[in-house]
Amino acid sequence: MTNQADPQRPQPDSLLRHIQEEEKRSRRGKLKIFFGSCAGVGKTYAMLSAAHEKRDEGVDIVAGIIETHGRPETEKLLQGLPALETLTLLYRSVNLRELDLDAALKRKPAILLVDEFAHTNAPGMRHPKRWNDVEELLDAGIDVYTTLNVQHIESLSDLIAGTTGIVVKETIPDSVFDDAADIILVDINADDLLKRLSEGKVYIAERARANAADNFFKKNNLIALRELALRRTAERIDAQREEQGLTNEERNQIPIADKILVCIGSDVLSAKLVRTAKRMAASMKAPWFALYIENPRHYRLSKQGLSSLRAIFRLTENMGGKVVTVQGDNAADQIIDYAHAHRVTKIIIGRPLKPAWRIFVEGTLSDSLIRKSGNIDVYVITGEGGNVGPHYGSSSLHKAKWNLYGAASFAVVLATSIGILARDFINASDEALIYLTGVVAVASRYGMGPALFYAFLSAACLDFFFIAPTYSFSIYDRSYWATLFVLLVTGSVIANQASRLRLQNIMSRRREQNTQALYALTKRLASLHDDTDIAAAAASQIGDALAVDVTIWVPRQHNNLESVYGKLPNENHAKEHSALLWCFDNKKPAGRATDTMPSARALYLPLLLADGAAGVLGVVPRQADTVFSVEENALLETTASLLAASLERANAAELAERSIIEAESERLRNTLLSSVSHDLRTPLASITGASSSIAMDAETMPRATIHELAKSIQGEASRLSRIVTNLLDVTTLESGQVKLNQQPYFIQEIIGSALARLEPLLTGRALQTHATDNLPMAMVDGTLIEQVLQNLIENAVHHTTPQTAITVSAVLKGNEIMVTVSDNGGGIRAGEEEKIFDKFYTVTRGETHKGTGLGLAICAGIIRAHGGHIWVSNLPDSGAKFCFTLPLADQAKLGVPDDLNA
Repeated sequence: MTNQADPQRPQPDSLLRHIQEEEKRSRRGKLKIFFGSCAGVGKTYAMLSAAHEKRDEGVDIVAGIIETHGRPETEKLLQGLPALETLTLLYRSVNLRELDLDAALKRKPAILLVDEFAHTNAPGMRHPKRWNDVEELLDAGIDVYTTLNVQHIESLSDLIAGTTGIVVKETIPDSVFDDAADIILVDINADDLLKRLSEGKVYIAERARANAADNFFKKNNLIALRELALRRTAERIDAQREEQGLTNEERNQIPIADKILVCIGSDVLSAKLVRTAKRMAASMKAPWFALYIENPRHYRLSKQGLSSLRAIFRLTENMGGKVVTVQGDNAADQIIDYAHAHRVTKIIIGRPLKPAWRIFVEGTLSDSLIRKSGNIDVYVITGEGGNVGPHYGSSSLHKAKWNLYGAASFAVVLATSIGILARDFINASDEALIYLTGVVAVASRYGMGPALFYAFLSAACLDFFFIAPTYSFSIYDRSYWATLFVLLVTGSVIANQASRLRLQNIMSRRREQNTQALYALTKRLASLHDDTDIAAAAASQIGDALAVDVTIWVPRQHNNLESVYGKLPNENHAKEHSALLWCFDNKKPAGRATDTMPSARALYLPLLLADGAAGVLGVVPRQADTVFSVEENALLETTASLLAASLERANAAELAERSIIEAESERLRNTLLSSVSHDLRTPLASITGASSSIAMDAETMPRATIHELAKSIQGEASRLSRIVTNLLDVTTLESGQVKLNQQPYFIQEIIGSALARLEPLLTGRALQTHATDNLPMAMVDGTLIEQVLQNLIENAVHHTTPQTAITVSAVLKGNEIMVTVSDNGGGIRAGEEEKIFDKFYTVTRGETHKGTGLGLAICAGIIRAHGGHIWVSNLPDSGAKFCFTLPLADQAKLGVPDDLNA
């Protein structure tokens, strides 16, 4: 019997996503909007009244910024509410009041009152708009009460401009409005509002009231605005009710009947198209996308055009749409192909106003789409008066360089010269073909402008030099009019097509270069493990590709950011640092051309991970007026993703290594306690017992006994001292802090000194020493090498029987001296050759002595510090031998005769 999954049971992944969304939503503050049709309906009054109710309930509520406009009723309500001090900025000789965002974040009340949600902040503030400030407050977990008029909703601004004739520039994205936790509609009929206006309760100045009544506060306008406010509130309530009634899984399973695709560009009409798509999607409850075709004309966009295009992209994203960029030459085919591939049911496209002759010659994209759309509905939105088209001009590919036109002129001269030299063999028609050949060469090499210039100049030269009467622009034979016309038309067509092919070739090369750059960066990052090296590799790649200076910051101790590559721009360092910190804390782009501190010199991108940010990538254009193109922004975002993943991998590897080290340290600590505790306890017990006996019976105890006990105390204390010294020596050697006092020594002297110190221990032992004749001097630290010999000889004594012979020898081996300490005891068990030099590793085979396992570790550390090697092996018959090598001293500097070393 097979187990089948319950279709009603929620999937673990979707359940986890739902839990994470709920946790994120619970940490975020809640936004309440007091919504009205226009100024004067009483939004601020209603907000302050609700604030007093909350204060009476004991809620910590604070006024952040309130615009009373001098109204006594509003000012009276403001009394009794705690308020933050506002910032005052001088701008164009006018003092402007702004919300102190940092003070609000520091105070962190339960609810903050922020009037005029769509207000534009003064230049120099952290965010350009007040709604950006509110978003940061909500992210910090602060609930916000605010006020908003219907004309400030982005998707409705076109409708309101058409209704009232007034273009509203201060708007908020629809997504921000839709994400509000609560919408409170503050409504008043048109007659009451006009009465309030006449009584001076809307605007104070008499002149202002008159202007408002004449332009905006007309009864028809007020009725239309009220209708829009009611309708938008109803749509919001319907959407909220549906969302509350469905789980995420159920919401995802709702069949989608429509998908909307809006075609955008860098022209002003695109903003209207995006707003229309948003309104249509909201009414149909359908997803919508904005499609941008990156064709050859994209590379002719001026800096203003690129800025406009980025603004359209940002508008789309703020209104809840998704921007899609497709590269291609034929816009109509690309749009239809995308629509079919993604099952789009409705296409919205603009039709800018053009002269009739241009429509006749060029046609329109909308006509092509309608012919090819099939079952897809096409909505055509026409441009209105005052709209302008895309901003074309100087770009990286199209710069009016006079040398290009000079080259085109030279090409005409060359073609003309060929024709003049071959005049006896060709006629005017043949010369026209020579000129057409030149059109192809000029267009493919220099572009559209020089090619058209060549075509017109070549037509003039053909008439002047080759059509009778020559050296005159008169034409006797009317058939040559057709020749000139064909030359001009054919030349223009060839110039256009050749230039298009040239641009396509450049586009392909750029895409290939970006792909190769990303591939090379990915391959390079995969081989790096240190965050500094990773940052340097990414910075080098971005800097070379985009002509920018790069700075990369990562969190260190206590999550403080530290630069691992580059530095912040010198000018206005405080603002740059604030943008950097804001980007990291909020995990959103900041700085140049963003909604947060746009006046900053650098663009800061968060290095996003699944659970936070790995750091911040900052790019500073080397030219102040640089505007990043669409593909450059895509390259930056992709590089930031690769950099974040590489830094995460490096951090994970570092954490894993640190965990291994900590585990090894814990193991060594436990081993140390178990190994050393017995060795410390035994001498301490002996010292305590002997000293207690002396203290208790000193008067009656014989002097010989006291002397014997004192000698025992001295011996055990010496043993303790050796244990502690060994521990300190191991610590010093492992830390790399040991400093060698290397001097030239004869190894025989060091061996003799070590044996002299161990004479009491070696009493009764069979001991042999051997050294090669004329052995050169070694460059060593004599004290430390003597300690190595003592440890090795003591090790041999303690792990062999008294009858075992011990041999110490020294021989010359290449450019080193090899010293050996051997015995004919039981030898080393298989597998212990490497472990025997580890800290706290001990060998027990029934010996009475059990050491701490530090002596051989100290030997290994000292020999390695000298640049030598140490090892152990078994002798052929029986026993073990410990060998180590030492470097030779420079015999020439010591003045040793060569024959002495022979």
